[in-house]
Amino acid sequence: MKILMMLLASLALAGCGSPAAFNYTLSPPVSTATGSGVLSAPVPAKPVGPYALASVTVPPEADLSSLVVQQTDGRVLVLVNDLWTAPLSSHLRTALSLELTMRLGMPPIQNLVSGTSEAGVTRIQVDVQRFDMVAGQYVAIHALWRIRFAGSNKVLTCFTRLQQPVSIGVSALVTGQQKNTQLLSAQIAESLQTHANPAGAQCSNS
Repeated sequence: MKILMMLLASLALAGCGSPAAFNYTLSPPVSTATGSGVLSAPVPAKPVGPYALASVTVPPEADLSSLVVQQTDGRVLVLVNDLWTAPLSSHLRTALSLELTMRLGMPPIQNLVSGTSEAGVTRIQVDVQRFDMVAGQYVAIHALWRIRFAGSNKVLTCFTRLQQPVSIGVSALVTGQQKNTQLLSAQIAESLQTHANPAGAQCSNS
């Protein structure tokens, strides 16, 4: 019994010495967002109508709650004490939803019980093919995204490449990816409003 008590005490002390976990978000505070030139957008002349954002896909190796950081020598580090508030795919979908809500004045409807018919809802799909965070150098998002417009047969498919230089530190990596997320949402919002190709993306119409 004495040995067991000593073992439990040593484990408790080891736990007390563990580094604290830090949580990060891709959505900056509203006060910061509204003051940023990146996020400023004209109020649409008319409502965009109901729209839904499907589950966002990301590379499997990055779809963790832990931040995944690449080193210049090719190594990949999983930062077990630096965490997104949810697995990356889920968290990125939430961040994009919040950004679109701010820009369009209306949130996606997927979390509501809606009487709107399938034909009356514009559908958005986002496939993030790269979500790179290279320590002390840059962060990047490469995303293929598609909008199926309600009430028509029009489908817009676009490819966006975004990259921001960053300084050393985890906070710099997160801030850079916040900017990339804002810019991606700006392109999607622009297309929802205009039904046209946004600036900065390669698109095709069908």
